[in-house]
Amino acid sequence: MPSQPVPPATWNRPGMIPTLNDTGFMFEVRDSFTNDFISYAGQTTLPVLELGCAYGVASIPALEAGARVTASDMEPRHLEVLKDKVPPHLLGNLELVVATLPQAEFPAGRYGAILCSRVLHFLSGEDIETSVRKMAQWLAPGGRLYLVADTPYGIWRKKIPEFEAGKAAGMRWPGMMVGLHNYIAADPPPKPTEKPPFMNVLDPELLARTCTEAGLEVVEAAFIPRPDFGGFGQMDGRENAGVLAVKAG
Repeated sequence: MPSQPVPPATWNRPGMIPTLNDTGFMFEVRDSFTNDFISYAGQTTLPVLELGCAYGVASIPALEAGARVTASDMEPRHLEVLKDKVPPHLLGNLELVVATLPQAEFPAGRYGAILCSRVLHFLSGEDIETSVRKMAQWLAPGGRLYLVADTPYGIWRKKIPEFEAGKAAGMRWPGMMVGLHNYIAADPPPKPTEKPPFMNVLDPELLARTCTEAGLEVVEAAFIPRPDFGGFGQMDGRENAGVLAVKAG
């Protein structure tokens, strides 16, 4: 197994590493929520969990910060690449788990922090709710949950009118998109693809609502600027959404 995944020969977007199952990318530029997870992972005495870890953009720095890390992904090959990249002296602090949301199961109350970055927007609204409720159960009292997801204001800007109209009309999940090539802001337009079959873009308000309904206290909910989303036109600082929520102690 190579130490790095090999992008397609035509791939020319720096910092975006395609996944091996054709469902997305790992972004090498970390956002503030991910960096806070890494910092906190090095402070808590409990293990931490990264869901949808891909090739370890957060799991490996968390290990290097002194954390015990459970790295989980739906694609076993991603975990093999991650393991190959981890320094040998840190492997004893790494647990690898193949799992898919919302079916994943972990011990209740085990983790001091959980990061789920750029995963929830691949789920239906019902599956998002189930997944976040489970994450709340997996956290120890005082544990922190970090969520990051795509919004309609970045790569998917053609979705903005539908999203905002849906929110105004009271739709619970206004971000559902089928036929992703119809929404992505790229020139030339992308070709139709069957992977993933849909996406469900979110915003800070929707993420915060989901955490609150799961019994967590929202500490921060904000848009995340992603100037590294090069090649998709002008960005306005609302490309991703992030939430930090805490389980009552």
